[in-house]
Amino acid sequence: MRIVLAGRPGAGKSTLFDLLAGREATASARGAGLRIAHVPVPDVRLTELSVAFKPKKTTPARLEFQDLEQKAGPNYPALSPERREAVTKAELLLLVIELWNDEPASWVDLARRQWMEVREEFLLLDLATVEKRLEKVEKLVKLGQKPAFTTEPEVLLQLKNTLESGRPISDHTWSEEEERGLRGYGFLSGSKVLPAFNVNELHLEQAPAWIHSLESSLGQPGYEWLGEERLVFSADVESQIQELPADEQATLLEAFGIHEKTVNKVIRAAYRLAGLHCFFTAGDDEVRGWTVRQGATAPAAAGVIHTDLEKGFVRAEVLAFDDWRKCVTLSAARDQGLLRLEGKDYVVRDGDILNIRSGLAKSRG
Repeated sequence: MRIVLAGRPGAGKSTLFDLLAGREATASARGAGLRIAHVPVPDVRLTELSVAFKPKKTTPARLEFQDLEQKAGPNYPALSPERREAVTKAELLLLVIELWNDEPASWVDLARRQWMEVREEFLLLDLATVEKRLEKVEKLVKLGQKPAFTTEPEVLLQLKNTLESGRPISDHTWSEEEERGLRGYGFLSGSKVLPAFNVNELHLEQAPAWIHSLESSLGQPGYEWLGEERLVFSADVESQIQELPADEQATLLEAFGIHEKTVNKVIRAAYRLAGLHCFFTAGDDEVRGWTVRQGATAPAAAGVIHTDLEKGFVRAEVLAFDDWRKCVTLSAARDQGLLRLEGKDYVVRDGDILNIRSGLAKSRG
């Protein structure tokens, strides 16, 4: 899963990226000011499996975070071609909203304004994309040529009207054919957004109560910036804590009333918002966590491990994590009838331990 950070210059976006990258992530820098971090997903179940199997290697599931430098200037928040491409390819936008320099009384207006800056930019860019494509499709039809999919001209007109009225493309539902046809457009206004409110040390303790007080406004016009998931953090406080030795961090986190590190909160919220969960493979060589979309079938999960496993999928040995915990060993689970064989229609559940049987590649598990 790829997550792109966004926010005003100075909002704390890059500091949050540094918190996410931390010491356990693998980070790299690429051209045009792009930084990438592959952040391990904390999961106590993986630790339990590793202790039991004693593998040569233990590999957690990872999420990819991207931070593309965006300098302050008169054109903010206009997206550069590099930033637009990054956002288009992302499954989730982590929007850092800066509240640390102001009093709580002004937070509602500040947060809404920062959300609208990004939202309006996305709407305008999507409208430009639709108008350009609509003009091309109309020419094709006049020449007697077919559009990309049967209803493309009508769909584009609907999208144009929607965007001109200030509504995102996510307001629409489409047929399977239309959805496939629209995937290549790179629309932005339908992006899933996770707002992260960056507050200062003085207001850190009262910030969650402020968020909670706004819950009744969810769904009302003008409160879209609250999002389905949201979190509060202090980039300044947590960046200072991260510099300390591990044994001192817990004490200071508690002193500031921080019950959980922001990186864990971001990962958990991202999983929920994007509709993801984990499954595991376990053996003597490696115990590993994998990320898959909720509702994914066993062949789709096999494809996350390796495309050959999906192509040659025969069946999967499946053991629920809670059942494994009762038995501790795979042989005991098999003896008790808890290790079962599932076919192509099986929907993978959170925590499943899978062993994929495939005709094209060596089984993994």
